Amino acid sequence: MKKILFILILPLLSYSQTWSFSEGGNAFDGQYKTASIVGTGNNYPYTKPVLVVNRFNGDAINFYISSAGYFQEKTGIGVYWSFDNEPDVLYSTYDWSISSDGKTLFFSEFNDPNGSAKLQPIDFIEKLTLGSKVNLRIKDNFGQNDIEFSLRGSTKAINSVIPSEERKEIIALALEERNALNEKSQENQAVLANLMAVAETEMLSSSSLSSLKFDLESKLGIGVYSGLVTEPIEGFKSIHVQGDLGSSMFEEYGYVDLYYVFEDGSKEKILGTWKVRLGAPVYERAKREKEQAEKEQAEKEERDRTHLSSLLAKYQRKDLINHLSESIVDESTSYSNGFDISEISRITITISDMPSYSKEYSDCRVDIYLDNGLVKTISNIYLSLKGVDITKKDLKAIGGSADTPF
Repeated sequence: MKKILFILILPLLSYSQTWSFSEGGNAFDGQYKTASIVGTGNNYPYTKPVLVVNRFNGDAINFYISSAGYFQEKTGIGVYWSFDNEPDVLYSTYDWSISSDGKTLFFSEFNDPNGSAKLQPIDFIEKLTLGSKVNLRIKDNFGQNDIEFSLRGSTKAINSVIPSEERKEIIALALEERNALNEKSQENQAVLANLMAVAETEMLSSSSLSSLKFDLESKLGIGVYSGLVTEPIEGFKSIHVQGDLGSSMFEEYGYVDLYYVFEDGSKEKILGTWKVRLGAPVYERAKREKEQAEKEQAEKEERDRTHLSSLLAKYQRKDLINHLSESIVDESTSYSNGFDISEISRITITISDMPSYSKEYSDCRVDIYLDNGLVKTISNIYLSLKGVDITKKDLKAIGGSADTPF
């Protein structure tokens, strides 16, 4: 549709240094109103560029420049603006769309040198009514065009397209939105500063600090990502650095894992390769954490041994108890059938199968009853393989009988 708009409007433009207004339309495209100015450029053959403000049917506002160059995607296009009534202030835009014939740039938003939020086309259209002239530099990878537009008669022409009162209302809404974005941006800048301070304290390498800052800016929607992130991540609280003692990549080279910590206590691993400098706090912290983990594991193992011993004491024989204990501990750590020793409520064994050539039983089934009602079974711990010799008399002495759980 933008291509059609341009074709309809261009013949109506007059080549002068005074803004002009035109209106018209047809049954297919509706009614349009257009304010425009022909400027001067220094890049032949694009020496008569046209700056246009128009509307169709009173709807969306179009703001564009045509005949200023041949435009293509991915060629590094940048547009810079300087108003004579704002000395030393340079505006820029990298947000635009290109007409299908490559002759027109439609502007979407503009960088504000006085804040992180973006200016809208209506803000720039208003600026066109305030000064005497505006200079543009349009450049890409192949060259540049320095352009000057007079602003003589711009207020009257633009008012005919967008009445002054309506323009004020649109500008007020844009300003309200921009102020809210600026306030949020300031909050996010403070979050960034706090998290980077933590990263500095954790002695991340310079390359890791740069990568972390870039990642944070992308998530917070600030820096080069200002205005580009529709839903910035919120709730950042801190950065957690974790090293793996026992890993040469950590101990010798300083490679670590990095996590974002959120207000709700959750963590999110940060993708990338991260390093700390020699003497970073994570080394001492990892050492303490390992010592604490080893202490807690030793205490748990002792509690488990005590608990298991109390459950197996009824079998009286030390060799049988030791064999049962080893088998149960091994089973508790199995990948598919594991369980926690502390969750065992009771244990029964079933001794069976006395071969005709022997006076000792060979098989022993173990049923392990857990607090949650599940039963884990070791089908056979093979008494004879461990030298646990149990005769009928021995079995009776410990309170059992063949093929019967006890």
